[in-house]
Amino acid sequence: MCVCMCRRTISDELSGAGYFKLAMEKRKWLWKRRSSERSPGETDTSGSLSSHSERYSDDQDVSKLSSPLNNNTQSPEVSSKASTNSEDVTDSVKILTEKLSAALVNISAKEDLVKQHSKVAEEAIAGWENAENEVVVLKQKLEASIQQNLTLEDRVSHLDGALKECVRQLRQAREEQEEKIGEAIAKAAQDWETTKFELESKLLDLQAKSEAINSKLPPQVGPEVWRKIEDLEKKNADLKLELSSQLEEMEIRTIERDLSTQAAETASKQHLESIKKVAKLEAECRRLKAIAGKSLNISSIYVGPLTDSQSDSGERVNLVEIDTHKMICSEANKGELCCSDSWASALIAELDQFKNEKTVNRSLPGSSIEIDIMDDFLEMERLAALPATKSKNQCLESKATAKVSNNDGDSLLLKAELEAMIHRTTELEKKLEKIEVEKAELETALTKTRESLNESKLQLRDTGLKLEELQRELSMVNEAKQNLESQLRNMEADVETMSSKIESLEKEIEKERTLSAEVSVNANESKKMLESQLISIEAEARTMSAKIDSLETEVEKERALSAQITVKCQELEEELSRKKQETELQQTVNSNVEVKIKQEDLTAAAGKLAECQRTIASLGQQLKSLATLEDFLIDSASIPEFPKGR
Repeated sequence: MCVCMCRRTISDELSGAGYFKLAMEKRKWLWKRRSSERSPGETDTSGSLSSHSERYSDDQDVSKLSSPLNNNTQSPEVSSKASTNSEDVTDSVKILTEKLSAALVNISAKEDLVKQHSKVAEEAIAGWENAENEVVVLKQKLEASIQQNLTLEDRVSHLDGALKECVRQLRQAREEQEEKIGEAIAKAAQDWETTKFELESKLLDLQAKSEAINSKLPPQVGPEVWRKIEDLEKKNADLKLELSSQLEEMEIRTIERDLSTQAAETASKQHLESIKKVAKLEAECRRLKAIAGKSLNISSIYVGPLTDSQSDSGERVNLVEIDTHKMICSEANKGELCCSDSWASALIAELDQFKNEKTVNRSLPGSSIEIDIMDDFLEMERLAALPATKSKNQCLESKATAKVSNNDGDSLLLKAELEAMIHRTTELEKKLEKIEVEKAELETALTKTRESLNESKLQLRDTGLKLEELQRELSMVNEAKQNLESQLRNMEADVETMSSKIESLEKEIEKERTLSAEVSVNANESKKMLESQLISIEAEARTMSAKIDSLETEVEKERALSAQITVKCQELEEELSRKKQETELQQTVNSNVEVKIKQEDLTAAAGKLAECQRTIASLGQQLKSLATLEDFLIDSASIPEFPKGR
């Protein structure tokens, strides 16, 4: 966008510059047209400004130079013509100066415009560069955002897996909860049915008992009726207690349902923790893979130093042998005797033997054998040095004596030869001393080489121990590597199985989401139904309690009526007994008249008895109606709407 804006501004500015150029060209064309419409003298002057100005300056110079000379010579007519010409020239000069000033103003304006355009172009270029820099920065930001998006997508994938597992656990928890709720509902239904069956059986027993009692009731209402009424009241109280206990059980079951939901939440939390543990195990597997790769590198590194240490020990032994060989060679070059050559050859042969033994047996012989070899070497050296010098001295002396005995005449020559031989012997003695010194140096060198050999032996032993340790470590590392490889294979197999399981679980989750939605809808509907049923049951319980209270009041009223009826019955029985006694007394006195009176009294008593029987029958009917009402109340209180829920 910034680049497009810069391009637009540059194009607008260029179009403005082109428009300005066209306007300036139009002005020039109009100015030329106006100048052409003027006089031909003015056109000439306007056509060549520079030539006229130069000519005018030259004419002025000439006039200035010639004016003092020609003042005396020119006539008045010439002076008048010159004055007119000078006026015309001044006018033309004024016009030209005005035009020049206008042209200079236009040029300065154009230069200002050019500067402005150059500034605008520079600003546009700077804006272009800034836009390019911004584009680079935006590209970098895009790349960073793309990487962030990739990381976020990875995290989202992990989170999707975790969410799927959580959904699976929630589904399992819901299923378990639904199973528990179903079991609780089934248990409650069974309990309600058992209680209902027991209550119905009790009611049937009570009805049978009441019918039996009603059938066996005498016309009199005795204390048994009161006992039965008390029993009924006790049973009603027991039924109330059972209702309260069942309500408490319902509350306990609701609490258990809440606890089951909490347990499901804790199970989901534990599942999240297990997911975290799985992620940690994956990180540990990656770390173990890295450790396995590092162990391979370490084993190669350990094998390298072993070979280096062996090569170093071999190089040290070779250096010792080379030093001894050099010393032997230097002695062989210095000494001219055969003993030195033989000693050097023997030493070289023994060193070659030592080298061959070393190459054949890398396990290194014992120190006692090497010490015996070095002692034998020193003894051979001494024997080679001493007999050679003695034999040469004896040879020289024998030669000298032979020459003295054979050549008595040549005594001077013999003396000279003896002196030369003595000189040679002295020189040989000096050489022997030097050889002995060098021998002592060689002995010191040999001691040093022995020490170095002992040190090399110790180093070789240490390297052998280190080799054994390294071999043990290598075996341990290889075992660990094999274990890690087996673990990695197992983990890869587990990962493959888990991936297949995850794919199958994803499919199941997609199916179960719909099922969970349906189950949730059904659960909500069932909850609403249960709540409505509970509310209706509570309302019915309240109505039943009100009905029970009203029935209790009616029972109390009927008790009062029954008490009044019993009192009336007792009074009537007393009156009957009295009348019987009176009739028996008066039978003897007035048989005819009294018989009529007694008959009337008997009829009245019979009517009263009929009325009492009617009241007793009405009381029995009321008791039956109460029993039927109690049955209806018990039926309505014991699960009237559970079959609908089921």
